[in-house]
Amino acid sequence: MPPAAGSAMLNVQPRQRRSVYEALAKTPDGLSVKELLADVEMSEPNLRESLRKLDAAGLVMRVGRLWTAVRIDGDDPPSSTPEPA
Repeated sequence: MPPAAGSAMLNVQPRQRRSVYEALAKTPDGLSVKELLADVEMSEPNLRESLRKLDAAGLVMRVGRLWTAVRIDGDDPPSSTPEPA
């Protein structure tokens, strides 16, 4: 069973995986790998590997062909881009 999703688990992920998580978190209905490729700047093999590792960490889940982000700690996922002041 994967570990419980939490912000600490997301924070230890490399930036590339966090960007995949953030792209998935924007769409509650989920995205396919092909749809994710348009949102993240990485090759398909790297994206698939990132999804597998996020799944192992309990941060995403797959239902059919769609991947969805697991909501963490009841908070919005952290953004890798700074908020305007």
